[in-house]
Amino acid sequence: MDFEKLLKELKEEIVADAKEKFGEEGKLIVSDMKDYLKSSEEKLKKWAGLFIAGAIDKDELEWLLKSQKDLLVMKALVKAGVNKIKAGHYKNRVINIVLNKLVGLVVL
Repeated sequence: MDFEKLLKELKEEIVADAKEKFGEEGKLIVSDMKDYLKSSEEKLKKWAGLFIAGAIDKDELEWLLKSQKDLLVMKALVKAGVNKIKAGHYKNRVINIVLNKLVGLVVL
């Protein structure tokens, strides 16, 4: 598994999704995504390896990812006028994007 490639794809996918959902304000989350992925990188790498090896299942992976949700700070979206509730819902969406990407690695 090329983890650097995975991180790059995740960033691109999350930013594209944010642009689609929030329009121009979605572009503002690039630095927030970099911060989140950087702060979670070691854990994501470990969890991806465990999941791919079959040591944890999808539910356990999802629980681990959700445990990192507080690290995902949507400062840019809130500052741009997106209310905190929508930004909070978007955090869940980001977690699902990461989960689906990792699950897709195993299914392929």
